[in-house]
Amino acid sequence: MRETLEEFAGRHIDGLYHGALFLNGGEETPAEDLVFWTLTGAFQEFRQIGGGSNLERWIERKLVEVFLARSVSGDEGSTVGDGLETSANGGPSSGAVEIDTEALFRAAARMPPLARAAIWLVVFRRWPYDEASSVVGTDVDGLKGLLRYRQGLVTAVVSRTLDRSGTDDDRRH
Repeated sequence: MRETLEEFAGRHIDGLYHGALFLNGGEETPAEDLVFWTLTGAFQEFRQIGGGSNLERWIERKLVEVFLARSVSGDEGSTVGDGLETSANGGPSSGAVEIDTEALFRAAARMPPLARAAIWLVVFRRWPYDEASSVVGTDVDGLKGLLRYRQGLVTAVVSRTLDRSGTDDDRRH
């Protein structure tokens, strides 16, 4: 028996929502709207494509397409980098760090929408560069340029996480 969109979405809703949260800089209402419009738009197409082999990749593509369409139309938040640095500023040399998700979302919110989409697809969802670049609407070199924002993202998250735990103060003295 063929899976319905509702069954498929039920299995993947958490991943879609976390992706939508990242894409929307941690803002819950736009993230919920993004998931809603993604699934609404996917309904008819899902029936037409059938039980393809990579439906998860297909729905992730839909999420990014809806996000980028909303970004261009002005239905999304910040579209500029407002100070998110793309160069390395150091960080911890070893040891595991618990990620501060609020810092991750705040840092993501300061990145351009195309950079957020590229990072989510390539870094978090592990898409190949050629596939991700076609979704984002650029060539592989353009995608690589967008991925430079990940260093600023990591730096912002790690420095915020270290500040919260108090270990960053110990390193400065």
